Amino acid sequence: MSKLLLVDHYALFHRSRNALLRATGGLTTSSGLPTTGAYGFTNNLLSVIDQEKPTHVAVCYDAGGNWRKQASEEYKANRTGSDDSFRTEAMLVLDEILPALGLTSVGIIGYEADDTIYTLSRDASVEFPEVVILTCDQDILQCVNDRVSVILFNSAKKVARMGVDEVMEKWGVPPLHIPIVKALSGDASDNVSGVKGIGQKTAVKIVNECGGIFDRVVAHTKVAPHADLVRDNMMLVTSTYVPELQDIDFDQFRLGSGVAKEVEEVFTRLEFNSLAKRIAKITSSLNLKATTVPRGVVPYAEALKKQQEECKPQPKPRRKRSSSTSTTSKRSKTSKSSSTASDS
Repeated sequence: MSKLLLVDHYALFHRSRNALLRATGGLTTSSGLPTTGAYGFTNNLLSVIDQEKPTHVAVCYDAGGNWRKQASEEYKANRTGSDDSFRTEAMLVLDEILPALGLTSVGIIGYEADDTIYTLSRDASVEFPEVVILTCDQDILQCVNDRVSVILFNSAKKVARMGVDEVMEKWGVPPLHIPIVKALSGDASDNVSGVKGIGQKTAVKIVNECGGIFDRVVAHTKVAPHADLVRDNMMLVTSTYVPELQDIDFDQFRLGSGVAKEVEEVFTRLEFNSLAKRIAKITSSLNLKATTVPRGVVPYAEALKKQQEECKPQPKPRRKRSSSTSTTSKRSKTSKSSSTASDS
């Protein structure tokens, strides 16, 4: 049965890095390259893949140019910028580790990873019997439905699986109504200020009284005087569909394009010694190839098939009759295929 795992790159990277910084003070290679977050992210991701056994994996990241920050100066203004080592490690994951593992990363300029995950999970739920989202961010819970669940990752030993029932139990509202609750009560982590005097419990009560219908919520006696604020907040806290991802081919996320030798080389160079020792298990979990075919080289079976096709007798074209002259057909020449092909 096919199963898609969507990974929140920044959230898992940030949580994994902070946990290792507290536990070890930081990891570096012998040459001084910082690898704390890269190692933590990779280790935790591989563990989840081994447990969940997905057939497809996509890692979603923030590509920059966040439209919400352009719409609101206050949005996430409480967050400090990342340092050089953080950015170096984050790119190390995207540019080297994930490609070696054969995992595809997705990021669209102008949108957050949350939007990418929301879009892919919504469209994938039509094609996949099961979609799982790996994150540390509860904002993603609005994506949950009968086919989409969320793994809230706090640490390797503290993981919560959230389906529709679990979200209802934790929040008191269905997944789709979580943004309305946040629009009313605010979201401190994103620096979104809610309506004064309305906390999460009151917000949940109002949302349920109004049947989760937003127009009724903003018309509520406690909300109406602050309707503009709530509408602005709703725009900020609700995940947006990314049109650039419409009609995306999910087959590109299928496991099996990674190469075990390349993974081992990357792990050795980054001094991920414990992961390098697990290469056999990782190979099985990600369906890694033992070797790779060099660029431009066509596998023998494929080259042989192509040669046989080209060497089939070509049908002779019919001759046209003319009262004055007769035309003769030129026999087309067939060329034998080589076992190598040039890059296009």
